[in-house]
Amino acid sequence: MESNIIINTDVVQMSASAIVIAVSCHGIFDLNSDTPTESDTLPKGVAFSFIKAIQAINEKLAAKNSHDPLFDLILVANDLQGNQSKVVSSTKHYGLQISRFCFCTSEDFTQSLQATNVNLYLSMETSDVGKALQEGVPAALLCPQTRPQLEGDEEQVASPLTVLLSGDVMGLPEEKLLEAGFSQPQLQIFRAAKASMADFAAVIGEMRRHFGREDSPLRVTLMSVLGSRDEWASALLTARGWGLEVDEAYCLAGASREPVLKCIQPHILCYDGLYNVTEVPALS
Repeated sequence: MESNIIINTDVVQMSASAIVIAVSCHGIFDLNSDTPTESDTLPKGVAFSFIKAIQAINEKLAAKNSHDPLFDLILVANDLQGNQSKVVSSTKHYGLQISRFCFCTSEDFTQSLQATNVNLYLSMETSDVGKALQEGVPAALLCPQTRPQLEGDEEQVASPLTVLLSGDVMGLPEEKLLEAGFSQPQLQIFRAAKASMADFAAVIGEMRRHFGREDSPLRVTLMSVLGSRDEWASALLTARGWGLEVDEAYCLAGASREPVLKCIQPHILCYDGLYNVTEVPALS
Protein backbone atom coordinates (compact mmCIF):
# COMPACT_ATOMS: atom_id res chain seq x y z
CA MET A 1 0.00 0.00 0.00
CA GLU A 2 1.42 3.36 -1.01
CA SER A 3 1.10 6.24 1.43
CA ASN A 4 -2.10 8.21 1.12
CA ILE A 5 -2.50 11.76 2.45
CA ILE A 6 -6.08 12.85 3.11
CA ILE A 7 -6.93 16.46 3.98
CA ASN A 8 -9.51 16.94 6.71
CA THR A 9 -11.90 19.42 5.11
CA ASP A 10 -13.80 19.82 8.40
CA VAL A 11 -11.02 21.95 9.93
CA VAL A 12 -9.25 25.11 8.84
CA GLN A 13 -5.87 24.26 7.35
CA MET A 14 -2.83 25.80 9.05
CA SER A 15 -0.42 28.23 7.44
CA ALA A 16 2.94 27.13 6.06
CA SER A 17 4.64 28.53 9.19
CA ALA A 18 2.84 26.12 11.52
CA ILE A 19 4.80 23.58 13.57
CA VAL A 20 3.92 20.21 12.05
CA ILE A 21 3.62 17.28 14.45
CA ALA A 22 2.83 13.85 13.04
CA VAL A 23 1.42 11.51 15.66
CA SER A 24 0.69 7.81 15.40
CA CYS A 25 -3.00 7.00 15.81
CA HIS A 26 -2.03 4.03 18.01
CA GLY A 27 -2.50 5.46 21.48
CA ILE A 28 -4.77 8.26 20.35
CA PHE A 29 -7.41 5.62 19.63
CA ASP A 30 -7.76 2.16 21.11
CA LEU A 31 -7.57 0.10 17.94
CA ASN A 32 -7.69 -3.23 19.78
CA SER A 33 -10.69 -2.61 22.00
CA ASP A 34 -13.72 -4.88 21.94
CA THR A 35 -15.76 -2.25 23.76
CA PRO A 36 -18.78 -1.26 21.66
CA THR A 37 -19.04 2.41 20.71
CA GLU A 38 -21.36 4.56 18.64
CA SER A 39 -21.38 3.41 15.00
CA ASP A 40 -17.78 3.28 13.77
CA THR A 41 -16.33 5.45 16.54
CA LEU A 42 -13.12 4.08 18.05
CA PRO A 43 -12.63 4.30 21.83
CA LYS A 44 -10.15 6.85 23.13
CA GLY A 45 -6.63 5.57 23.59
CA VAL A 46 -4.22 6.04 26.49
CA ALA A 47 -2.57 9.06 24.82
CA PHE A 48 -5.77 10.80 23.72
CA SER A 49 -5.15 13.71 26.10
CA PHE A 50 -2.10 14.70 24.04
CA ILE A 51 -4.40 16.00 21.29
CA LYS A 52 -6.46 17.96 23.81
CA ALA A 53 -3.31 19.50 25.30
CA ILE A 54 -2.11 20.59 21.84
CA GLN A 55 -5.49 22.10 21.03
CA ALA A 56 -5.49 24.03 24.32
CA ILE A 57 -2.18 25.67 23.34
CA ASN A 58 -3.51 26.60 19.91
CA GLU A 59 -6.66 28.08 21.46
CA LYS A 60 -4.68 30.19 23.95
CA LEU A 61 -2.34 31.46 21.24
CA ALA A 62 -5.30 32.33 19.03
CA ALA A 63 -6.94 34.16 21.95
CA LYS A 64 -3.81 36.29 22.27
CA ASN A 65 -4.20 37.23 18.59
CA SER A 66 -0.72 35.87 18.20
CA HIS A 67 0.81 35.71 14.75
CA ASP A 68 3.24 33.06 15.93
CA PRO A 69 3.06 29.52 14.52
CA LEU A 70 0.47 27.12 15.87
CA PHE A 71 0.72 23.35 16.07
CA ASP A 72 -0.47 21.54 12.94
CA LEU A 73 -1.37 17.90 13.60
CA ILE A 74 -1.13 14.99 11.17
CA LEU A 75 -2.51 11.62 12.23
CA VAL A 76 -0.37 8.73 10.97
CA ALA A 77 -1.85 5.25 10.58
CA ASN A 78 0.43 2.32 9.72
CA ASP A 79 -1.04 -0.83 8.20
CA LEU A 80 -4.67 -0.01 8.96
CA GLN A 81 -6.34 -0.81 5.66
CA GLY A 82 -9.49 -2.03 7.40
CA ASN A 83 -9.77 0.85 9.87
CA GLN A 84 -9.05 3.93 7.77
CA SER A 85 -12.66 5.09 7.69
CA LYS A 86 -12.97 4.50 11.45
CA VAL A 87 -9.90 6.66 12.14
CA VAL A 88 -11.33 9.52 10.07
CA SER A 89 -14.86 9.27 11.48
CA SER A 90 -13.57 8.97 15.06
CA THR A 91 -11.45 12.09 14.64
CA LYS A 92 -14.50 14.01 13.49
CA HIS A 93 -16.71 12.50 16.19
CA TYR A 94 -14.40 13.73 18.97
CA GLY A 95 -13.90 17.14 17.34
CA LEU A 96 -10.13 16.74 17.02
CA GLN A 97 -8.30 19.45 15.11
CA ILE A 98 -6.40 17.09 12.81
CA SER A 99 -5.52 18.76 9.50
CA ARG A 100 -4.40 15.66 7.60
CA PHE A 101 -4.41 11.88 7.74
CA CYS A 102 -1.46 9.83 6.51
CA PHE A 103 -2.22 6.19 5.75
CA CYS A 104 0.91 4.19 5.01
CA THR A 105 2.77 0.96 5.72
CA SER A 106 5.36 0.25 8.38
CA GLU A 107 7.94 0.03 5.60
CA ASP A 108 7.33 3.43 4.01
CA PHE A 109 6.10 5.61 6.87
CA THR A 110 9.42 7.46 7.18
CA GLN A 111 9.23 8.50 3.52
CA SER A 112 5.71 9.79 4.18
CA LEU A 113 6.99 11.82 7.14
CA GLN A 114 9.78 13.31 5.06
CA ALA A 115 7.32 14.21 2.30
CA THR A 116 5.13 16.15 4.73
CA ASN A 117 8.09 18.05 6.26
CA VAL A 118 7.19 17.23 9.85
CA ASN A 119 8.93 19.02 12.71
CA LEU A 120 8.38 16.07 15.05
CA TYR A 121 7.03 12.53 14.80
CA LEU A 122 5.51 10.92 17.89
CA SER A 123 4.80 7.24 18.48
CA MET A 124 4.40 4.91 21.43
CA GLU A 125 6.52 2.34 19.56
CA THR A 126 10.22 2.73 20.33
CA SER A 127 11.11 0.87 17.14
CA ASP A 128 9.21 3.38 14.99
CA VAL A 129 10.82 6.32 16.78
CA GLY A 130 14.26 4.77 16.33
CA LYS A 131 13.62 4.14 12.64
CA ALA A 132 12.49 7.74 12.13
CA LEU A 133 15.58 9.08 13.89
CA GLN A 134 17.84 6.90 11.75
CA GLU A 135 16.19 8.36 8.63
CA GLY A 136 16.76 11.93 9.83
CA VAL A 137 13.18 12.57 10.95
CA PRO A 138 12.93 14.33 14.36
CA ALA A 139 11.09 11.92 16.63
CA ALA A 140 10.19 11.26 20.25
CA LEU A 141 8.05 8.96 22.34
CA LEU A 142 4.34 9.56 22.87
CA CYS A 143 3.49 8.62 26.45
CA PRO A 144 0.29 7.08 27.83
CA GLN A 145 -1.68 9.08 30.36
CA THR A 146 -3.68 7.91 33.36
CA ARG A 147 -4.95 11.21 34.69
CA PRO A 148 -8.47 11.15 36.16
CA GLN A 149 -11.27 11.73 33.70
CA LEU A 150 -14.65 13.34 34.20
CA GLU A 151 -17.87 11.95 32.82
CA GLY A 152 -19.70 13.52 29.92
CA ASP A 153 -18.68 15.52 26.88
CA GLU A 154 -15.93 17.35 28.77
CA GLU A 155 -14.31 14.23 30.18
CA GLN A 156 -10.88 15.16 28.89
CA VAL A 157 -9.97 18.36 30.70
CA ALA A 158 -6.78 19.44 29.02
CA SER A 159 -3.76 19.23 31.29
CA PRO A 160 -0.68 21.24 30.26
CA LEU A 161 1.28 19.72 27.40
CA THR A 162 4.25 18.29 29.28
CA VAL A 163 7.50 17.80 27.40
CA LEU A 164 10.25 15.78 29.10
CA LEU A 165 13.78 16.23 27.80
CA SER A 166 16.67 13.89 28.52
CA GLY A 167 19.47 15.58 30.40
CA ASP A 168 21.61 12.55 29.53
CA VAL A 169 21.39 13.39 25.84
CA MET A 170 22.26 17.00 26.54
CA GLY A 171 24.89 16.61 29.25
CA LEU A 172 26.69 13.27 28.84
CA PRO A 173 29.83 13.30 26.66
CA GLU A 174 30.10 10.53 24.09
CA GLU A 175 33.34 9.33 25.71
CA LYS A 176 31.39 8.39 28.82
CA LEU A 177 28.82 6.52 26.76
CA LEU A 178 31.58 4.53 25.07
CA GLU A 179 32.96 3.64 28.49
CA ALA A 180 29.46 2.50 29.49
CA GLY A 181 29.40 0.06 26.57
CA PHE A 182 27.42 1.97 23.95
CA SER A 183 28.13 0.73 20.42
CA GLN A 184 28.75 2.98 17.42
CA PRO A 185 25.25 2.30 15.97
CA GLN A 186 23.78 3.25 19.34
CA LEU A 187 25.85 6.43 19.38
CA GLN A 188 24.58 7.31 15.92
CA ILE A 189 20.99 7.19 17.15
CA PHE A 190 22.08 9.08 20.28
CA ARG A 191 23.45 11.87 18.06
CA ALA A 192 20.28 11.86 15.98
CA ALA A 193 18.19 12.11 19.15
CA LYS A 194 20.25 15.08 20.34
CA ALA A 195 19.94 16.89 17.01
CA SER A 196 16.21 16.20 16.99
CA MET A 197 15.89 17.47 20.54
CA ALA A 198 17.82 20.66 19.81
CA ASP A 199 15.56 21.61 16.91
CA PHE A 200 12.37 20.84 18.81
CA ALA A 201 13.63 22.54 21.99
CA ALA A 202 14.18 25.78 20.08
CA VAL A 203 10.60 25.67 18.80
CA ILE A 204 9.15 24.77 22.21
CA GLY A 205 11.28 27.41 23.92
CA GLU A 206 9.93 30.14 21.66
CA MET A 207 6.36 29.00 22.23
CA ARG A 208 6.86 28.64 26.00
CA ARG A 209 7.84 32.30 26.28
CA HIS A 210 4.31 33.33 25.28
CA PHE A 211 2.99 32.05 28.61
CA GLY A 212 3.77 32.86 32.22
CA ARG A 213 4.75 30.46 34.98
CA GLU A 214 1.18 30.14 36.25
CA ASP A 215 -1.56 28.41 34.28
CA SER A 216 0.67 27.79 31.28
CA PRO A 217 -0.71 25.22 28.79
CA LEU A 218 2.88 24.10 28.13
CA ARG A 219 5.43 22.82 30.63
CA VAL A 220 8.99 21.66 30.04
CA THR A 221 10.85 19.26 32.34
CA LEU A 222 14.45 18.09 32.16
CA MET A 223 15.51 14.81 33.74
CA SER A 224 19.01 13.35 33.96
CA VAL A 225 19.04 9.65 34.87
CA LEU A 226 22.64 8.53 34.31
CA GLY A 227 24.68 11.68 34.65
CA SER A 228 26.25 13.35 37.68
CA ARG A 229 25.17 16.70 39.10
CA ASP A 230 27.80 18.44 36.96
CA GLU A 231 26.47 16.79 33.80
CA TRP A 232 22.93 17.70 34.86
CA ALA A 233 24.03 21.32 35.26
CA SER A 234 25.67 21.13 31.83
CA ALA A 235 22.36 19.92 30.40
CA LEU A 236 20.57 22.93 31.90
CA LEU A 237 23.10 25.27 30.31
CA THR A 238 22.68 23.47 26.99
CA ALA A 239 18.90 23.93 27.20
CA ARG A 240 19.33 27.65 27.81
CA GLY A 241 21.73 27.80 24.89
CA TRP A 242 18.97 26.32 22.75
CA GLY A 243 16.66 29.10 23.93
CA LEU A 244 14.71 26.91 26.32
CA GLU A 245 13.88 27.63 29.96
CA VAL A 246 12.67 24.56 31.83
CA ASP A 247 9.94 24.54 34.48
CA GLU A 248 11.37 21.61 36.44
CA ALA A 249 14.69 19.75 36.47
CA TYR A 250 15.58 16.41 38.10
CA CYS A 251 18.99 14.84 38.66
CA LEU A 252 18.49 11.16 39.51
CA ALA A 253 22.16 10.11 39.44
CA GLY A 254 21.34 6.51 38.59
CA ALA A 255 18.11 6.16 40.58
CA SER A 256 14.98 4.75 38.98
CA ARG A 257 13.12 7.18 36.74
CA GLU A 258 9.73 5.45 37.16
CA PRO A 259 8.52 7.38 40.27
CA VAL A 260 9.34 10.70 38.59
CA LEU A 261 7.67 9.65 35.34
CA LYS A 262 4.52 8.68 37.22
CA CYS A 263 4.50 12.08 38.90
CA ILE A 264 5.24 14.13 35.78
CA GLN A 265 3.15 12.08 33.34
CA PRO A 266 4.78 13.61 30.25
CA HIS A 267 2.98 13.64 26.94
CA ILE A 268 6.24 13.81 24.97
CA LEU A 269 9.41 12.02 26.05
CA CYS A 270 12.56 13.11 24.21
CA TYR A 271 14.97 10.49 25.49
CA ASP A 272 18.45 9.09 24.93
CA GLY A 273 18.30 7.32 21.60
CA LEU A 274 15.78 4.86 23.06
CA TYR A 275 18.40 2.43 24.30
CA ASN A 276 17.59 3.16 27.94
CA VAL A 277 13.84 2.96 27.27
CA THR A 278 12.76 -0.57 26.40
CA GLU A 279 9.08 0.29 26.59
CA VAL A 280 6.81 3.18 27.48
CA PRO A 281 5.55 2.45 30.98
CA ALA A 282 1.93 2.94 31.98
CA LEU A 283 2.24 6.13 33.97
CA SER A 284 -0.29 5.26 36.63
